[in-house]
Amino acid sequence: MATPIPTTKLVIIGAGLAGATFSHLATQHHIPTTIIEKSRGTGGRAGSKRLSCGGIDQGASILGFSDEDLTDIREHLLEQNVLQRWQSGYVGTPRMSSITRYLSSHAELVTETKVQHIERSYDDYWLLRDDKYQPVIKAEYVMIATPALQASMLLATIPNTSTLLLQANRAGANTLSQWVMWLRTSQTDAAPLQFSVHPSLETLIKDSDKPGRERQDDDLWVVQASPEWSQTHLDSDKAEVQAALQQAFSEVIDCEVYEAGEPHRWLLGRQAMPVSSSSFLWDNQLNIGLIGDWLCQGDAEGAMLSAQYAFDYLRKKVL
Repeated sequence: MATPIPTTKLVIIGAGLAGATFSHLATQHHIPTTIIEKSRGTGGRAGSKRLSCGGIDQGASILGFSDEDLTDIREHLLEQNVLQRWQSGYVGTPRMSSITRYLSSHAELVTETKVQHIERSYDDYWLLRDDKYQPVIKAEYVMIATPALQASMLLATIPNTSTLLLQANRAGANTLSQWVMWLRTSQTDAAPLQFSVHPSLETLIKDSDKPGRERQDDDLWVVQASPEWSQTHLDSDKAEVQAALQQAFSEVIDCEVYEAGEPHRWLLGRQAMPVSSSSFLWDNQLNIGLIGDWLCQGDAEGAMLSAQYAFDYLRKKVL
């Protein structure tokens, strides 16, 4: 006998900042919610990496929380000791991925599952299938919380979503890749958050300076390459990228580099600019929508705002 397909009211595709924030708001209002995530854990581009010498944030490094519409979530995260003030904004403790892990903790989380096909089932629910075309879950409502290009690929399998697909395709054309790399260095008094004027670098973050990090006798840095340099070296060998970024770092920060990690390329790393006048998109006929930084501000805070505005709308009009 076939195993029954799990059913829920709301399914969210993607456990990054947008998806995790939307799930937090939904579960606060007692809406049965499941998140489907293709990776091993939450975070997306706010993900963290464990190292033998400590952990680092190799995606989003800091959240501004400057918009008052995020005040309630910010204060809640501070009360739960998931968030702490650092420099001009806030960081997750002990890592940035702690934010998404906490926000998604009351939803059912299905990891290491890549949704590749969405279709209508015979009972008018949405049926989500994985990359082996196996059924994963059925839901009344679907919220896609992925980068624009990934959203486009999902929408392409669904009839009558041309409006959503057009916006996702337009945003995808403005998605930029970015190389990032960590370094372990001698201790230095250099500013822990620097926006670089070096042509190869955009931001230098002394990750070990963040609150809640494991204290070491040395410093851990994360360097984020500039969008222009990343695009030029999009397909370069990792060894070449490592050497170039280490050299650029040494030209900016005067300290001894003990170790340089393997560079990571965020292929869908950042959004050049939002392409829609709306901070989220929702189809009232199909009960499917889109949220993400690519619809709102193009940054980590925008991802959370997109989820907040989308939920405020759906709670009043739909859910």
